[in-house]
Parts: sequence; structure tokens; C-alpha cells
Amino acid sequence: MLSILRRLAGPCLALSVGLAAPAAALAQSAPPPLIAGATYDPAVPTLRSVVGHDSGQWITRPSDVRRYFDALAAFAPDRVVIGEYGRTHEGRPLWWAAIGSPANIARLDAIKAASQALADPRRTTPAQAEAIIADQPAIVWMAYSVHGDEISPADAAIAAAHHLLASRDPAVQAWLASTLVIMVPTQNPDGRDRFTDSFYAGYGTRPNPDGLSAERDQPWPGGRFNHDLFDLNRDWFIQTQPETQGHAALVLDWRPQVLVDSHEMGTDQSFFFPPEAEPLNPLLTPETLESREIIGRNTARRFDQAGVDYFNRQTYDAFYPGYGDGWPAYLGAVSMTYEQGSARGLAARRSSGEILTYRDTVRNHLIATLSTIEASAANRERLLRNAYAYAGDGVSGGRGAFLLAPNPADPGTVDKLAGLLTRSGVEVGRASAAFSACGQSWPAGSYVVALAQPQRRMAEVLLSQNVPLDPDFLAEQERRRTRGLGDQIYDVTAWSLPVMFNVPFARCGTMPSVALTPAGTDLVQPGQITDAGAAFGYLVQPGVAGLKLMTAALDQGLALRSLARPIVKDGRTWPSGTLLIPRTGNPADLTTQIQTLAARTGAEVAGIGDSWVSSGPSFGSGGAVPLRAPRVALAWDEPTSPSAAGATRYILEREFGYPVTVVRTASLTSANLSGFQVLILPDGGNYESTLGSGGLTALRAWVRAGGTLITLGRASRLMADEDAELLASRRQDPSTDEEEKAADLIADEAHYHALIGVAEPGPAAVAGALARAEVDTEHWLAAGIAPSVNVLVQGADIYAPLGRGEGVNVVRFAGPDDLLVSGQMWRENRLRLAFKPAVMVNSLGSGQLIAFTQDPTVRGYLEGLKPLLINAVFLGPANSSPNW
Repeated sequence: MLSILRRLAGPCLALSVGLAAPAAALAQSAPPPLIAGATYDPAVPTLRSVVGHDSGQWITRPSDVRRYFDALAAFAPDRVVIGEYGRTHEGRPLWWAAIGSPANIARLDAIKAASQALADPRRTTPAQAEAIIADQPAIVWMAYSVHGDEISPADAAIAAAHHLLASRDPAVQAWLASTLVIMVPTQNPDGRDRFTDSFYAGYGTRPNPDGLSAERDQPWPGGRFNHDLFDLNRDWFIQTQPETQGHAALVLDWRPQVLVDSHEMGTDQSFFFPPEAEPLNPLLTPETLESREIIGRNTARRFDQAGVDYFNRQTYDAFYPGYGDGWPAYLGAVSMTYEQGSARGLAARRSSGEILTYRDTVRNHLIATLSTIEASAANRERLLRNAYAYAGDGVSGGRGAFLLAPNPADPGTVDKLAGLLTRSGVEVGRASAAFSACGQSWPAGSYVVALAQPQRRMAEVLLSQNVPLDPDFLAEQERRRTRGLGDQIYDVTAWSLPVMFNVPFARCGTMPSVALTPAGTDLVQPGQITDAGAAFGYLVQPGVAGLKLMTAALDQGLALRSLARPIVKDGRTWPSGTLLIPRTGNPADLTTQIQTLAARTGAEVAGIGDSWVSSGPSFGSGGAVPLRAPRVALAWDEPTSPSAAGATRYILEREFGYPVTVVRTASLTSANLSGFQVLILPDGGNYESTLGSGGLTALRAWVRAGGTLITLGRASRLMADEDAELLASRRQDPSTDEEEKAADLIADEAHYHALIGVAEPGPAAVAGALARAEVDTEHWLAAGIAPSVNVLVQGADIYAPLGRGEGVNVVRFAGPDDLLVSGQMWRENRLRLAFKPAVMVNSLGSGQLIAFTQDPTVRGYLEGLKPLLINAVFLGPANSSPNW
């Protein structure tokens, strides 16, 4: 027991008298079972016998969760199989466990193959499907604790596994004859370990339910996120992280009929399970929604028996497809979110004064898990038939195709988009020749997504320019706004991949006549390099691929330049932002290095024999700007948003392969930044409070001395503050433009509503819509950028444009009639956002301030905005004159 306490306390904490209470608790006899009246086979290993505590008594570390499942697999190898699907960035295993009857475990491969067969009616006839259904268990996928500080689901997985293997209730064995249960107990082990470390470090002599207690008050960034500080529950279709990449591939491999993603929510809440709140995505089928309700009704029955409160049809909608319960729905699974009010420790005091214990939360998730398996077993045939019918509807209900073309300004992004679609199970073909369709020409290398395929709905939900919200729901939101109430939109309303990637696309009613090669899951096509042995050097096409080559080349110490204006060289026009890599000043093996970088990044490279250009700036002029390898600092810790700081670092380090130095924001008040050329302030809260006047003065002096300061999203608020003396733009008052009126008498009801601010509400916060923005292509920041880009707008921040002499509005939003590209934006927001800046640049002294009014790094999925961010980081210093 002493060794357990030392491990729980962590390697850097000495065992002290303060940990005597947990030792006493662990020494107590086993508590009653979490399921009232349950009896168990004592031969089956318990959590206490393997790890040292009972389910719900202590928060189990992810390594101990695995240790317990390993013990179950060793005890019952005929009923438990464990597999791995990847590793986290911190090296922890990502794993799953299948639990079933001996007969089902013995034929796992056959069950998987049969599930795949039901998912494709083109190779499985109705008669063959019926034969499969007669003998096939329903695959029930239970995923737990995707957010690391949502702790009870993982411990509920332990309790559920023990119950399924040890229960003496004959019904449980009947469930396992009709289902195959696959568990992913810890979807985010890095985040869970971060939470348990802070919990153990703050724990005293007994559980403390106060919200301010150290054991429950997580330091930044908290345990919610993975190592890269991504919210894994929003990553399913963009798949930036190893946790989601592996999990999504695993789900595609098994094609479960039921999938549950188990979470926690605020302490005062009870328990949520579907049916969901409005809005529902219109691409969800009635059969899916009916099955969710059938399972929900069974869980309600079990909760009533146990005296557990719950709610549904509130708060959690089913509109955004990037959740752990959203993405699988478009594979045909009955996928659901379960949410339990969290203790965020061993005990929590609710606002009512009631104490919620960790054991309570584990029990409730256990009941929900068992209820789901029970209902799935009872409805096995229905679930399997619906899965087959879902795929059949995809094939028979699809007409025509989506067409995706390379963007001339950034040709490689369409390849990444096609690879992501295939990673979501969508069939994609690449055209080997140019063709005509939908009244326009499409170049070779374009992609065709036929809609007559099993995953039609997945294709539609990811590629459609708009997925409409229900008109009745929108009318209700307008009514709420007139009452000063917030909207009921839970997440973004726009996620169209072609729009976010700035890829030309169309939906055609007929299939084009062109030979297609099936696209794979690779996100990068090897770059093309022509005339590799040319005497003078190389030109590199701009765009994401070219910028990745640039960052790698700078990191390797190569000398290169960026062309500030288009040129014509040897009869070909090259756009601004084209990279020049001369042989002079570079290593003798330059050709080998460039060939390697082109293959890795997908960049298009052309060798040139001399320096003569027939139009545009000469290579020896100021229009060919030498690039340096800047040292980049990134604000970290409070008040940055963890997900924003993480996404910014992810884009720079993992996608573009360039190192950054993360600096605690509070340290910026006294840090010597003279060794850095770039400082990025990610989207976040109150920077002014953290930096103080002294820190702001130091930042201003650093910029004037030649630094490039980049602010993203809400961080730009500080720059626009009058006292900052950094940016002439001001954030505009979100209230109405009408002057307030004072009156002693209220004339009528209309006057009353006007006085209390009901009649004409000001712009509400935008949940997340994609808006068109126009680019000043003559500015250095816009080198290689398309004339228009699509910006994800969130919140209500709107800035006044910079006037002549105050800086440059390099990117500004389009007019009100052309502004909205995808999603929902209130009319007042469109009117006020029109023509306002999205990106501003102010040359200050010898340096640059670059302010993004919206965060371009959100979730790492705004591919079309990444070149702007990279330009800011690398062209900002190139257009500064540091004097340190």
C-alpha cells in the first residue's frame, strides 16, 4: 500500500502525514457494488486487486487503466482482446479492448469483415446481408474521456468491463451473445495524466469539494486538451492529432453500428443523453434519430430505477459533424454523446449545497454504458439492417458529383483535401486529364467525388457550401435576440472544407466523362521539380507547399529570397511570393536538398539557367527580398486560450516544421526579447492585465527597435487600445448606433421596448461563419495569396479600418451582399462587418505590428489562411530593419 501512495503522489512529492487519509480509505473493506444488487464471480480480477482501489474511490491514472484491462485479458483471453491504434505525442499507447462471448471473440476478424460488407451494398446483395444479419452481433463502440479532465468515463469503463465479465446475471451473458463491445477507455491519456498530476499534487487529507481547492482548480492549460492542446472532440474530420487519426481509422475499419462518446459537463448538471437539442443536421436520417431515442428510452428506464436524474433535448445539439458523436453518424452509426455533471475530483459542492461524489459520477456512466449494450442487444437486427440500408441509400440516392480543382495560388491544398476525404471513408477519384463539366473547364489533377457511393452523406456534410439550419430554429433565435437572450447554437455553423481550404469547387448534377484514379489517404503529393541541374538555381511556386519548403530550407540554413512582385521568366509568369533559391551562397549539394524538400512538401520547383527576367523585379533588386531564419517566440500560459496557443504552435512546428520558443506570458513583462525577431500573441483573454503598463511599454519598444509583433483574434484588442499606442484602429462598440434617449414618460409599448433595448438589438456574437475577405495583393504580407480568402468569424469583435498614414488594411471583409460564404450570420453583423479589416499592418519604427482581427489558427483547419500567418512570421522580419 505504501508503494501505491508513493506512486499516486507522484515522483517529486515526498510521502507525508497529509496522505494518511487516502491510505485509510484504501484499507477499508470494499464498498457495495455500483449496480445495486449485482453479484460477481470473485475469481474475476477487481480494480482493487490489481491497482489498489475500488471503482469511483480514486481517480485511476491512464497507465493503471491499461494495467487493469491487461489483467482482465490475462484472466479471460477467450473473452477479452486488446489492441493498439497509435501513440500520443508523449509516447503513451492508444488502445482498445474488445469484450464479448467466447464465440464472438474467436471470430473477431469475421465479425469485422461482415460489418464492412454491410457497409457496402455494391458488393453485398440483400440476400447476403440477411445471411450476415442472422449471425452477426451488433458492434457497440464505447469511447471514454476524450477530454482529459472529464475523469469519470474512464473509471466507468473499468467498472463496465468488470461487470460484463464477472456478473452472475444471465442477462449480461445474453447481451454479449448479441453484441460485441469495443471500449476505448482513455481517448486522451496525455490530458488525463496532466489532470491527475495536478489533482494528486493538490490533494490534502480528505476530498475537498470547494471549487477553489487546489485539487480541483487546474492550472493552465488544464487537462481537457491533448499534448498539442487540441480539443480532440472537434478534430474528427480534420484529423490533425494522432489520437483522432488512429481512432478514426479504427472506427472505419470496424464500422460499429452503435457508438457512444462519454463526457463530463458542469458540476450543477445531472446527466445528458439523446435525443439531442435542436438544431439537428438535416443529413441525419430518421432511422438514426429513432434508434437514438430507443436507446435513450432504455437509459431513462434504468436511471429511473436507480434514482438518477437526467435530461435530454437541451443544450447539446447534433449539427456540427466534427464531434466524436458527429463524424461517426455519417458513416451510418447510431452515435451519441453522454454527459455527466463532473466532480472534477473526488467530491464537488453543487450550488444547491449537495455534494456530488466521484463514485456517483462513475456509477451513472456505468449505468448508461450497460443500458446502451442492453438496448443494442435487444435491437440487434434493427441496428444491422439500418446500417445496410444507410449505405444503400447512399448509393441509390446520390446523383452527380462534387468537383474540386487546384487553386492556382495554392495548388497543393486540393491534394490535402482529397486525402482527408478518403480518411473519412469517402471515395475520391483524381482526373488524369483536363475535362469539362458544369459549364466550365477543369484541369488535370482535379478531384471528382461521385455521390452515388455508400458515404454520400459524409461527402455532402463535409463538401457542401452550406448545411442549412432549420428555419423554425432560426426564427426562434431571432425571437430570443429581441429579448436580449443568447442564441442556442452550440458550435460553428460553417465548416465546408472547400471553402476553408480556398479550393475552387462545384456540385454537378451529372458525373463528368473523365478517367479517374482512386485517391489515397496521403495528404501531400510528391512535388514536381523540372530541370533540376539548371545552372543558376530554382524558383518555387508559392502556397502552403512552397512555404513548407521555405521554412525547411531556412531551418537548414539555405539562402533564399521572396519575390515581392510577379515576374515573367523564360515565358512563364510567376506570382508574387515566388521563392528564389540561387546556387550562389548555398551548399554544393543544393540540388539534392531541394529534390528531397520538394518530394516531402509537395512544392513545385523549376530550375533556371540564368537570372534574366523579362518582366518584374530583377533578382538583384529590392523586389527580391532576402529571407532570414527568424527566432520566433509564442506567448504561452494565461491569458492565452490553450487551444489557440496550441493550434498556433501546431501549425508552425508540426505542419511547417519550424521551431518556436514558448514563453510564459507573464515573463514578457521583463524578458529580454532582443534575440527574437517575431513574437506571437495567440487568441486569448485579458493581455493588458497580465502584461501591465510596463510589459506593454517593453513590447512597444521592442517593435520600434525592429521586432515583428503578431496578434491573433482577441489578442488584437490590446493593440487597438488607445493607451497601447500601437494601432490606430479601434474596436467598435457592439451596441446600436442610435443615441440613447431619456424620457420621463413612456408613450406606448413600442417606446417601452425601445427603451429596454428590445426593438433593435445590436450585433450578437457569431457562433462561427465563413466570410469572404478581399486581399490587397500589392502588399508584401499578401505575397502569393489569392485575391480573396475565406475567414472564420467568431464572436462580435469588429474593428475600424486604418486610415491613410495609419497603416494598411491588407485583408478586409467584402461588402454585405458578398460577405457570407457559409454558415449563419445575423443581418446586423453582416452590415457592420462589411468592409472592415480582417488583417492590419502598421510599420512602427523599425518593426511591424500585424493584427489579425479573427484567429486564423482555429482548430488547425483553416488551410486557406495558413499562408497569411506564415507570411506574417517570415516576411514581417524580412521587411523590418532591426537595430539591435
